Amino acid sequence: MPLCGNGTARSTPLRRYAKSLARGSPSPPKPPMQFPMYTLPVERLLEMGEIEPHEVLKERGLLVDFEESMGKAAFVSHQWVGQKHPDPEFKQLRVLQDALKHILSKMRYICLDFFTELLVFGAKPLDTEEIRVQPLFIWYDYFSCPQLDLQIIGSLDGRLRNAQGSELVQAIYSIPAYISRCSFFFALCPVIDSANQSKVFTPFTWSDRGWCRFERACRELSENASWILIRSRTELELIASPFAAIGGSAGEGAFTLAEDKLQLAEVLLQALKRKLHLLLQREDLEGYRVLLNLQHVHLRGFSVRPWQNLVPGFEPTDLGVHDPSSLRASRFLHENGFSSLGDVDRRGWSPLHYAALAGDALVIECLLEQRADLHRLTQKDQPQAGVQPWASALAICVMFKHSKATRLLVAAKAQLNSGIQPPLHMAAMANNAEGIRILCGAGCKVNSKDVFGFSSFEAACGFGSLEAADELLQQAAYQIDVSRALFCAMANRGGKAELVHRLLALRADVDHQFKQSWLSLHGIYTCVRILQQKSGKATFASRAAYHGDGMTPLMAAVMSGQYEGAAALIAAGASLDLRNGRKWSTFDFAREQSLPHFLMEALEGRIEEVGRIFTDAVASSQFEI
Repeated sequence: MPLCGNGTARSTPLRRYAKSLARGSPSPPKPPMQFPMYTLPVERLLEMGEIEPHEVLKERGLLVDFEESMGKAAFVSHQWVGQKHPDPEFKQLRVLQDALKHILSKMRYICLDFFTELLVFGAKPLDTEEIRVQPLFIWYDYFSCPQLDLQIIGSLDGRLRNAQGSELVQAIYSIPAYISRCSFFFALCPVIDSANQSKVFTPFTWSDRGWCRFERACRELSENASWILIRSRTELELIASPFAAIGGSAGEGAFTLAEDKLQLAEVLLQALKRKLHLLLQREDLEGYRVLLNLQHVHLRGFSVRPWQNLVPGFEPTDLGVHDPSSLRASRFLHENGFSSLGDVDRRGWSPLHYAALAGDALVIECLLEQRADLHRLTQKDQPQAGVQPWASALAICVMFKHSKATRLLVAAKAQLNSGIQPPLHMAAMANNAEGIRILCGAGCKVNSKDVFGFSSFEAACGFGSLEAADELLQQAAYQIDVSRALFCAMANRGGKAELVHRLLALRADVDHQFKQSWLSLHGIYTCVRILQQKSGKATFASRAAYHGDGMTPLMAAVMSGQYEGAAALIAAGASLDLRNGRKWSTFDFAREQSLPHFLMEALEGRIEEVGRIFTDAVASSQFEI
């Protein structure tokens, strides 16, 4: 196999192997289902006034053993609000009911999340007609899994160790099978306050739980990887790329018992194998390469090794390859379906970009020894990895927290400031504090801006990346504009109470009004989005652009559905009366939303509950203020 040359769509062992699978190989077996997939018809769910357990609903004949010929199913992932009951006050499920009613009646599209819409151009919103076109059945653990076993166990966590052989465990092991049969995946994450536990449940607490991350990972490894985040009746967003997903790898999530985590590692490994086989069978070589090289990310935190050597026919002697460096590089090209180092796929991704995605420092070193182009940028976005266009290998490395490979690329003199989002900004968004230290040690300037005029600290706050934000503050000796960063946090998805607390402690202006620079690339982009909004094609990005000039952090938090952040700002004394450039106040944004009761009360002048929520959320934060 030649190691130099220019990219073409020539035949490779990978392409030939994929064609052979497409012609004659049976479809990969679906995940095993050890317990029936009991679901509740959506009509019955909408009639509920209280949550009853599986046994009661089954006895009343309300549950349906779902078959795909019946219609479509939706899997609901959520965090239990009570210790022995998922939703003691019916707050969470009421939001699900209201959101489903909104989807099934008024809502035309579920818009992409802000990051994906902004930087991943190939992703598309979800037409809600897909949800309405057939009967809909809901899988929800308290309805669908036996609960008598759970009462014996005494808690939701630790269920695998303490209930081996029970129907509950059979249902839990069937979760990948249930998700694979579901057309839709809902992450039910409204902001719920629990006064009894002095806790606040939010999208961020959901994303910290190991079980919730595992369910999300199973969805991302199913045939349809996108999923829907539900914040309120009206605030739903489609998460269509992995980098946009809140939370990290399942193996790095919070598990009460390590035994549960050990049990899930093999399940996730098999899910990866099935998805890789499916992509090959469909001859989706691009998707196959992405997943093949993201295995380390999916399996991070688990003590298992990713799949290797999946493509037959690698014969180094036939290629005339003998030295170790050439051998390793040749095997990587073989596995990824490239004929040479100069090959690129249709998105302009070279072998080095995929090696950076995998974070394999040895492979990267071998490719560089064979003269791979260190400074080459990708040409298009990669929705399946969530990577924006014109990304460097270094940016991809820090984006996925591959520190050893990052050091190697920096030592090889990779450019530190190339691309739409420079590597430092990607590290900030990824909450990669170690990557930030490496880049700053190599000479990156903390206060440098991306092409849209935003700093890496603003990027970190926009993603709620607390560890990255803290590292950037230290690197900049705390000489950073924290007021604009507070706005960026509330306008994107950094609306955490602890981040508000942190920035206000650094003297951020709680009522900072964002000033749009019209004579800039971001100003041009904003004008395009404003025209989109005026044409009636409203999205998160177009709405933010239309209202952005003069907007305060509180307005942004309400508009973006970040109700924890909004509560924190009101508790900290944010003004309700200021108006943006469109003469809108916080009350005007609130009228477009279905706000939680604590925010409705706060807008009416009763701020006791938002004060308690702010205090509880900061107190329960794992981040050291």
